Order: sequence, then structure tokens, then C-alpha cells
Amino acid sequence: MIVGLDMGGIHVDAVIIDRGNIIDAVKTPTDHINLFGSIWEALNHLLKGKDISSVNRINLSTTISTNAIVEGKTASVGMIIESSPGMEPSFLACGKENIFITGYVDHRGREIKSFKPEEIQEAILKFKEKNIEACAVVAKFSVRNPIHEIEICKLLKDKFSPVTMGHTLSGKLNFPRRVYTSYLNSAVYYVFKSFCESIREAMKKENINVPVNVLKADGGTMSLDTAQKYPVNTILSGPAASVMGALVFNPGDRDGILLDIGGTTTDISFVADGVPLFEPLGIKIGNYNTLVRAIITFLLALVGTVQYMLRMGK
Repeated sequence: MIVGLDMGGIHVDAVIIDRGNIIDAVKTPTDHINLFGSIWEALNHLLKGKDISSVNRINLSTTISTNAIVEGKTASVGMIIESSPGMEPSFLACGKENIFITGYVDHRGREIKSFKPEEIQEAILKFKEKNIEACAVVAKFSVRNPIHEIEICKLLKDKFSPVTMGHTLSGKLNFPRRVYTSYLNSAVYYVFKSFCESIREAMKKENINVPVNVLKADGGTMSLDTAQKYPVNTILSGPAASVMGALVFNPGDRDGILLDIGGTTTDISFVADGVPLFEPLGIKIGNYNTLVRAIITFLLALVGTVQYMLRMGK
């Protein structure tokens, strides 16, 4: 049997499936102060009277990261950005504190100029002054040679957590998108970590020891441990789950518009010839263009939802 669980901003929805058939389903309120309690209550109701030993996998989707960004409830992040020659980097400032350092690795991965350790020490002092705990380090051509990101991370890792390194999130060269993706990864780290810990605690309480997969924005999955390390990939996890589920009601090769009206946002996606539209370069969320591959989903607040539906009615 497979347990499917979706944690949204208002409710936790859970189902148990056996050989493609839904055996049971529950809906419980989400308590953001006590995520463990919300998840445990859903699992407890769902698995009551069931043979827990027959559960072999848990699949999760969640809007935890998405809602944190939309509602402005992310952690403060200190950004260390090595922009190299060729561009005026101030438009990349996205953290609570942004430090632009010297140093240069060229497009072939050759170190042209080393970074200055004293600039990193200055960044550490500024981050501490502003009570910043989460950091990100992004160098322009780190995907060709990450040596500067790795060395700077060594100077930061005992003082801050997490320290996101841009080259670990994507191999693509788009530097601005890599900066914003790294920022968001650190910004949602703590809220998603709390979710992961609640999942593990609820599973332990229910004596469940099976693999846990988390749905990514592109409809694929990753392990819970990987999701906790790179939570930026869970942005639009919930909307992706809505799309995958709604496709069941749009069989064949028809076009369609899919709307998931939730308590925080309405998610709108489009289907062409029975296939969801896909953004291979990376989705945009809020003001940030990212490198997160995703099913194309538009997020609207409640007012925006009404306006959109009125326009559709015309």
C-alpha cells in the first residue's frame, strides 16, 4: 500500500492506495505552530484499523515552501556574490545583507583571481550584526569550477546554517537565476526542515519505517533527505500534485485549464494535447526567476483569482 499526503496552508489531505484503488482518505486542519500534530493526526486517522506493515511507501506534496515565499515568511539570508567582470551586479541583491566580493574564475573554469579572505570575514561580521543564520555563496562560473564557493563555504559552515552553494543546485550557466535560486533555497530551509522533522516524528510515532518521496515542481520525486537539503526544489510541489491529479479528469489529447483554489493561492495550469505545459529553464515565483524546472503554474492571491475568473467569463 502507498500513503499519499499533501500538506497545504489550510488542510492536510491524506489517502491510502492499494493496487490503484483508494482505500481511505482523510482531511485534517493544518496547525502551523504544531506541524507534527497536524501530520500525526492525519496519519493516525488514515491508518486506524489498517495493517501498517503493508505500507511500503509514502509520497508527499506540500505548499510549505511556496506559501512561505508568497506570504513573505522566509528566513533572512546573507548573500556572498562573486560576479566577476562584465556586469554591474547590484541588481542581484536579494538577501537581507549582500556582499559582493572580488575574485574571478573565467568561463573555462580557470582561476584568474583568488578571493580575499578578509572580505569573507567582513561578511561574517555583517551577517552576525543582523542576526542572519542562513547564507548562500554564488560565483559566476562556479558550474565550471566551484573552487571559490567551496573554499568560502569552509569559512562559513561553522558559523551559519545552511550555507547554500550555487553550483550544487544547477549546472546551468544562467548566473542571475542561480543567485535567486540559491537565495530561495536558504530562505525556505528552516520552514521546510520543520516540516521534514514533523514527518519523521509522526512516522516514528506510528511505527512506520518506509521510503518517503517528495514531489518536485516538475512532477518527479526526490527523497525526504534530499528535499531537506535542497528545499527550493519543493517550490510548487503542491501545485504540481494538483496538476498530476487533475489529469485523470482530462483523458486523451484534449487541451485544458486546471485551477486549484486553495486557502492561500489559486494555482492555474494549462494542458496542451493532454500534456501539461513545462518550463525547462526554470519557474518564476514572486520577483525571482529561478532554475527550478517545473510544470508551468501561475499563482494568484484570492483577489487575483476573482479578477482572473471574471475575465475568463467575458
